[in-house]
Amino acid sequence: MEELVGFCSQCGKPIHCLHGFLNGIISDEKETLYCFQCYEKKKKRKVANNK
Repeated sequence: MEELVGFCSQCGKPIHCLHGFLNGIISDEKETLYCFQCYEKKKKRKVANNK
C-alpha cells in the first residue's frame, strides 16, 4: 500500500509511506519532512559548516 504523507520541504517531491515505511526523513529540529536526497545534501552542508 502506498499513501501520500506530504512533500519535501526543499524540493517539493511527494513523499509516500510504502507498506508502513516512510520514504523520507523527518528532521529532529523542526519536524520538517525531507526526501532522502535533500536530507543528505542538508547533512553534508551542516558538517561542512561545523569544520
